[in-house]
Amino acid sequence: MQLSSRLPLKAIVYFDAVSRHGGLTRATEELSVSTSAISQQIKVLENALGVALFRRVKRKLVLTEDGERLFKATSEALAIIQSSERQISRRTRQKPLMVRVAPTFGALWLTKRLPAFIRANPEIDIRVDATSELTDFDKERVDIEIRYGREVNDQLSSELLAEDIVMPLCNQEVYQNFAYRDPVEILQSITLIQSMKSGVSWERWLAENGLHIEEIRHGMQFDRSAMSLYMAQEGLGIALESTTLAHDAILDGSLRPLFPHLKPVRNPSYWMICPSRHLSRRPVHEFRSWLLEEVAKDKSQLSELHNKIFRVQPLK
Repeated sequence: MQLSSRLPLKAIVYFDAVSRHGGLTRATEELSVSTSAISQQIKVLENALGVALFRRVKRKLVLTEDGERLFKATSEALAIIQSSERQISRRTRQKPLMVRVAPTFGALWLTKRLPAFIRANPEIDIRVDATSELTDFDKERVDIEIRYGREVNDQLSSELLAEDIVMPLCNQEVYQNFAYRDPVEILQSITLIQSMKSGVSWERWLAENGLHIEEIRHGMQFDRSAMSLYMAQEGLGIALESTTLAHDAILDGSLRPLFPHLKPVRNPSYWMICPSRHLSRRPVHEFRSWLLEEVAKDKSQLSELHNKIFRVQPLK
């Protein structure tokens, strides 16, 4: 259905203002136009409809019956238009929240928790970019980054999210075959799995436990920890990995520490980084607060998990 060309929008807006205020004076203040301009538009509207919309009663404009009918319709229509305008304007002003995350942390940790944030904040349009490339905040449209490892930069806000606690992990079958045997003997006879981007190497883990192997045989190396963990779950070797990333697999029993009596390696790993000015944006503030709450809950669960894993000394 087409709106009649006889009813210009400007005239309707002017008519609505006069009707609400019951006169021209306050309508001119609201619209910032002269009384003659308003009178002219009212006349245009009355001529188009062929009826009088106002009658003057004691120096006050009062709506006629036809005027009342039109005012009811214009009030509802303009309210709908104004509501739509506010929603569109708010969406235009609200830029999407752009989060960059280290791929494995994104896949194994963030993705499983993110639905809760989305449900709690349906008005925030979130976009996640999983990459190991570091962000140049001056050149890229990224709000906040969850980074594996950290570069010192005084211009960026940096908060530690998670500390990797790294140890050799294997599936139940491998554990039953090798448990309680000499660690050096085991490591010389089984395939060792290493994540190439990990901050903890087999050499470092051996050194921190005072173990010595003449030549370490790296049977498998993968670009991502998720791949290393999967291979260990399949029984193809022992993965030197973080309990933060392997949390769910340890809980469901598909992975377990092969040497729970030996010392794990602690490695500050995942950092939340962004320019300080970004923290004043409401979506960034909400995401940061939620992320820190999730990390706190995760640390509590990991502490309980570690206390079950370590026979000699629980983690503090």
